[in-house]
Amino acid sequence: MIEIKPNLQHRSRCPYSGKELIPVKILWHGTHVCGVSESPAGSQIIDELRIGHAAKTPYQIDLTKQATFSGDKYAEEFLAKPLLDSLQNPRPEKLEISQEIFRSHQRVIILNCVDYLYGHSLLKLLNAQRHLESNPDLGLIVIVQKFLRWMVPEGVAEIWTVPVSLKNGRCYYPSFDEFVSKQLERFDEVYVSEAYSHPSRFDISKFTGVPKHDFNQEAYKITFVWREDRLWCNKWIFQVCRKLKLLQIPLSIQNWNVRRLFAKMRKSLPSAKFAVAGLGKSTNFPEWIEDFRADKFDEKIEREMCQVYSDSRLAIGIHGSNMLLPSGHAGMTIDAIEERWGNFAQDILYQETDPRLASFRYRYLPLQISVDVLAHVATEMILKREDFYFHMTGDSRGEVSLA
Repeated sequence: MIEIKPNLQHRSRCPYSGKELIPVKILWHGTHVCGVSESPAGSQIIDELRIGHAAKTPYQIDLTKQATFSGDKYAEEFLAKPLLDSLQNPRPEKLEISQEIFRSHQRVIILNCVDYLYGHSLLKLLNAQRHLESNPDLGLIVIVQKFLRWMVPEGVAEIWTVPVSLKNGRCYYPSFDEFVSKQLERFDEVYVSEAYSHPSRFDISKFTGVPKHDFNQEAYKITFVWREDRLWCNKWIFQVCRKLKLLQIPLSIQNWNVRRLFAKMRKSLPSAKFAVAGLGKSTNFPEWIEDFRADKFDEKIEREMCQVYSDSRLAIGIHGSNMLLPSGHAGMTIDAIEERWGNFAQDILYQETDPRLASFRYRYLPLQISVDVLAHVATEMILKREDFYFHMTGDSRGEVSLA
């Protein structure tokens, strides 16, 4: 945690002189929580507190001279430049922020989950359990966008819900800064959560209210997680068809691949049910494949899909934030990756602490894998799981071991 009241712990150095800078205030940008300092040269230096993605890749901006400073390409392109642009173009509308107070505290932690990417927001929120368990003497205040409000766990002191879409998640709203700054006057002691980008201490069921998969239940599904902006299809076909606005072609190819995969697995797993779930309803499936897809998400639909994932012995999908909730609820996961190997495991919510069992439950395969090989791997995961667990642990039940 980083203390910001009564003492402001954050320190940085002037990008020009190298001298230590002492922030004079905190700027609540929205996605970013920043320290504002005055440099000896008269410039206003802004740098993000060491939280989230900025913990590893710190950066600074000179708002006066419209300059950015970072030794990291990622921080420069995805953090510094967007922050500078948003601060130069503030949004004038006044946000109607919903404030829910469940219990009163004078010492609090602020967990800011506002972001422009769904996966980033959800992963930040998962930090809440760590604070609730490790810092019971402090009240936890969670700041979320509307789409994530339903997933805030019980036990928090306050919830501040911000009406900002993911599309506008990078925008700077002065009214947000004013609201948060005003609210913090109520407290004697304030800390900001580091909001780790990939926390490990959480139980997803405490956030969604949906239990994780029970390996002891006889009936189970095998589910493909559908999305329509990153497809199970040759990338060149997808790119050409997208430019020509002929997306129905690669979507049909994805549909065909899913049907072929399930048909092959069905021969060895006659008692299994097969399903598709996710965002987008293009193309149709035969009746023996249950279709739980949706054109848009709301709390009701997301809860229902989490239950589908919970009923799934195996969830299969293409790498991305779409795999977070499926992996958190399903018994096992296959994550198909094309070019994003540098983001390996960032879309999987591990439920397993034993590395041997985790290596069995969570597989990463190239998207270019043949349907035959994928069907074989997926089928073997289901058929051989009990034997594998017994040889590794002496127990074939496959109890979830993540605390």
